[in-house]
Amino acid sequence: MPGQRAKSAKCRLAILLGLSWIIFSLVVPAWAEVINFKELLPFVDIKIPGWTMEGKASGATLKQGAVMVSEARVSFKAGSQTLEVIIMDFLGKTIPFLTGQQLQMESTEETVRTTEVQGFKAFETFRHQDKQGELNISVADRFWVKIDGEGIDNLEVLKNVAQQMELKKLATLAK
Repeated sequence: MPGQRAKSAKCRLAILLGLSWIIFSLVVPAWAEVINFKELLPFVDIKIPGWTMEGKASGATLKQGAVMVSEARVSFKAGSQTLEVIIMDFLGKTIPFLTGQQLQMESTEETVRTTEVQGFKAFETFRHQDKQGELNISVADRFWVKIDGEGIDNLEVLKNVAQQMELKKLATLAK
């Protein structure tokens, strides 16, 4: 369903723009520009052993007034398991949950904690019953790397994907 997938991607981008407006409502200096999505694509176009890429890496750059955002994304599948890797440029607006102290929460439903990936601040969540997890990484206080997994048994697969990404090279794009 390529048409449905494109419609869904446009909807996600519209939601992303709306959320970025709400969450990151600070005015950006006129000289600041987001990295074009084409420069972010190589960072999500990765090979994951045992996983098949669904389609190819895609992205978009959106500018509306003072709100600017770029994203690149790719999806993978292995049997009934799915992964999605997304990189977003919000012009250095920090990820809200990574600005404070260390956090760790464990319940019967989920485990949530701050951590570190390749020297960058990160936040991980695993929903035990749903077998769903996400790893959010703040790269150079500019880029938001989000790795989502469904049908997974733990967060190790997400951490392994993050270790394969060139996050330090991505950090060099931050200006």
